[in-house]
Amino acid sequence: MPQRFLPLVALTFCASVSLAAQAQQAAAGGVRGRVVDSVTGRAVPMATVHLMRNQRVQGTVEADSAGEFSFDQVPEGVYSVEVEEQGYVKAVQADVRVVLRRVAAVEFALVRGSDEMLAEVVVSARATAGDPRATPNTVQLEREEIRRNPGSAGDVFRALDVLPGVVSTGEFSSFTVRGNGPRDNLILIDGIPFDKVAHFDESFGEQEAVDGGGRYSIFAPNIIGSARFSPGGWRAAEGGRNGSLLELQIADGNPVSSTAGARVDIIGVEADYDGPSYVADNTSLLLSARQFDFSNLFEAIDEKDIGTQRLTDFIVKSVTDLNDDHRLELLAIHAGEDSKRTVENALESENFEDVGLEDSKQDSTLFGVTWRWSPGEVAQFRNTFYYRNSDTTGTEGEAYPDLAGPDPTPATTPVRENILRIKERETEIGWRSDFSTLLGSDGLFSAGARVARVDLDFDRRLSGDWTRYVYEQSDFRPDPAQHYIVLTPEEYDSTLSAAETQIAAYADYAWTLGDFTWTPGMRYERDGFSGKSVVAPRLLLSWQPDAVTRVWTGGGVYYQAPRYLDIAADPSNLDLKSERSTQWVLGYSRHLRDDLRFSAEGYYQKLDDLIVFDDRTTNAAANIGEGSATGVDLMLAKRMSRGWSASATYSYSRARRDDKLGEGEYASDWDRPHAFGIVGVWQASDRWTFSAKWKYASGRPTDAFVVHSDVLGGAGPVRYSKELTRTNAERLPAYHSLSLRADYQRRFGPLSLVAYLDILNVYGRENANGYEWDERRGVNIIEGLDEALPTIGLRFEYSWTPGE
Repeated sequence: MPQRFLPLVALTFCASVSLAAQAQQAAAGGVRGRVVDSVTGRAVPMATVHLMRNQRVQGTVEADSAGEFSFDQVPEGVYSVEVEEQGYVKAVQADVRVVLRRVAAVEFALVRGSDEMLAEVVVSARATAGDPRATPNTVQLEREEIRRNPGSAGDVFRALDVLPGVVSTGEFSSFTVRGNGPRDNLILIDGIPFDKVAHFDESFGEQEAVDGGGRYSIFAPNIIGSARFSPGGWRAAEGGRNGSLLELQIADGNPVSSTAGARVDIIGVEADYDGPSYVADNTSLLLSARQFDFSNLFEAIDEKDIGTQRLTDFIVKSVTDLNDDHRLELLAIHAGEDSKRTVENALESENFEDVGLEDSKQDSTLFGVTWRWSPGEVAQFRNTFYYRNSDTTGTEGEAYPDLAGPDPTPATTPVRENILRIKERETEIGWRSDFSTLLGSDGLFSAGARVARVDLDFDRRLSGDWTRYVYEQSDFRPDPAQHYIVLTPEEYDSTLSAAETQIAAYADYAWTLGDFTWTPGMRYERDGFSGKSVVAPRLLLSWQPDAVTRVWTGGGVYYQAPRYLDIAADPSNLDLKSERSTQWVLGYSRHLRDDLRFSAEGYYQKLDDLIVFDDRTTNAAANIGEGSATGVDLMLAKRMSRGWSASATYSYSRARRDDKLGEGEYASDWDRPHAFGIVGVWQASDRWTFSAKWKYASGRPTDAFVVHSDVLGGAGPVRYSKELTRTNAERLPAYHSLSLRADYQRRFGPLSLVAYLDILNVYGRENANGYEWDERRGVNIIEGLDEALPTIGLRFEYSWTPGE
C-alpha cells in the first residue's frame, strides 16, 4: 500500500480506539482447562494450578480426577496460568485473556521430568523441552505469539521469521530455512500433509510462480492454535521433505463458552465462531469463513495493473471427547481463488513493464478425521484418515502495447491470448497411524505407518511457438547465434495421468541412562511413481548434566520426493527418484532464568541426487546435482513475563549447489550468509500491546548476465534478451526492515472491539527479492517490497456462556 495511505489508516485506527474508550469497565469472565500427559494423552489429576496476574497469585486450585480445573468470576484482563505436579516439568500458559461472559479455555500437555527440573525449568503449555520424542531444536509458537508478531498481520508463515535459521521477507507468505527453499519445507496441518497453504502463487500478473509461497495465507488470523517448528534433524515419524518441519495445529474450539466475531472492510467480509457445537455433548466447534475481492482495494490505491483477485476460505474443526479414553477430531478446509489480468490491466502497468495476461482458478480441499485412543495408562494410539484435492486451471497470454502506436488502447493493442493452457489436478486419499507407549520408567517407544493413494492429472499445452527472452547459455537453440529461445508445442507440451500408492513406516525408541537420552530410529519409504524404496536411519543423543542445561548431537538421512509438477513436466521425469539429505547437528541450550533461554546449534547437510533441469525448452530433469549447507543458529529468548517478552537471533549459513553441468559449485538460490533479528513485545495494559521487530539478511544470489539488443534483427519489433552466463555469481542488496504493531482490545456494551495496526517495512526500504526482465526496454525490473505496508484489523466479537 502506498505511503500516502499510512496517515489515513492510522487515523482510522485511532478513531476506532477512541470510540471504544467510552466503554464501561468490564465485569468478569472465567478460566477453565485440562491437564494431560504429553505422552499418553491421559488426565493428570491433582495437579496444582495457579492463576497469575502481574507476578501475583490471583487464585489456586487443584485439578480433579479428570484433570480439569476452573477459575470463576475472574475480572477482565490478561493473566498467566501455571501448572505444577510431581514428576512433571512446570508449565506456563502466558497471555490468557479474560473477557466478560467468556470462559478462556486452556489445555496443558505436561512433559515428564525429574523433581529437580520441576523447581528450575519452566516451559510453555505445549512446549517440547524435556520431551524425548522432540528434537531439542524444536520451537513452538502459541496462538498469541503468532497473532501479535509485528509485520505479519497474523500470518503464521510470516511470523516464523522470529526463529533462528528462518528468513521471511514479509512480501510472500513463505519462508526459507538454512539455505533450503520454501518448497523444501514439510508442512503438516493437524498431522496431515497439505502444501496448498497460500493464495496467488502465480498471481498479480506474474508469469513466474512465486517459488514455494503465495501472497496470502489461507488461514485467517487467530485460526492457528500453535506452530511447532524444527529446522532440521527431526525424528523418524516424519518424512517426504528435507528442509524443515512445520506442524500447524488448527485451534480447538472453546468447549465452555461461545464467541462470534465479524469483520467487514473494503476487501470483503470475514466471520468466525469459537465455542460449543450445541449439537453434541462434549463437542467444541471452530468455524472460519471469509470472502475477499481485492478489486476495490487495487482501485483505491491506484494499482489497477494488478488485475482481479478473489478468494474464498472456509475452515471447520470439531473436537469431541467421547470419554476419558477416546477423542474424535474432524477437520475440513476449502480454499478457492481466481485471478484474472486483462489487456486493460497490462496498459496500466508503468512503462508496460508487465504485459502478461492471465485467467486462472484454483480450488483446494482437505477433509480429515482423527481418532485418538488411550489404551491402558501408558500408551496412546492415533489414526487419521484424510482426503485432499487440488484443482487448478489457467491460461497465460501476452499483450503488445508497443505495437499499438503512441497512445495504445484496449481496442488497438494487439494481444495473443491463451498461449499456454494448464490443468493440474491432484487427489490423495490417505491413512496415518501412530502408536506410542512408555516402556518402564526410562523408555518411550513409538511406531507408525502411512499409506496414501495419489491420483495425478496434468496437462500443459502451447497454442503455438512462444519466444522467451531470458535463457541460459546451455539452452537449446538451432543456431548458436540466436539470442533467445523458442518454446515449441512439440517439445514443451506434456500430459500425465497416473495413480500410484505411497507407503512409509517408522519406529524409534528413546531411553534414558543417567544423564543421557538415546533415540535411534528408522524410516522406510516407497514411492509408487518411481518404483523405488529407501531406508532412512535417524539417531539423537541428548545429555542433560543439570536441570537447566542440555547438549545434543545426532542426525540422519532424509529423502525428498520429486514434486508432482516436476514429474508431469516431461514424460522422462517419471524415472526421477527422491533427493537425499544427510544431516548432522550439534546443539547446546541453557535456561539462564526460568523465563530466559539461550540456545546454539551448528549443522551440516550433504545433499545428493538433486533434481536438475538442464534445458528450459524441454523441462526434462535428472538426479545429477549435489550440494551442501553449513552453519550455526543462535537464539536468546525471554518468554512473556512481567509484561514483556523479547528474542534475538543470529544465523550464519553457507549453502552451495553443483548441477554437474560443467559450471561447478555456486551459491544456492536461498543462500543468505548472515541473518539477524530482534523482536520485542510490551504489554502496556490489559487493553494495549505494542511490539516491534527489526530484521536483517544478506541479499539473495542472482545470476550474472549479458544483454543482447535487437535480437529479432528486423524480423519483428525491437526486443532485448538476457543471457544468463553464471548461476548466482552476483548478489542482491541486503534485506533489512523495521515492523511495528499496536493491538487494542476493549468492550463496550455486549461487544468487544479487537483492533490492530501492523506496519511492515516502516522506513520504506527497497528490498529486492529478484528481477523481472523487460525485453521491450532491455532492463531489469526490481521485484520486492519497496514501501511501507500498513495493515489494519478491526473486528467485533460477541461472547456468551451457555446457561448464563
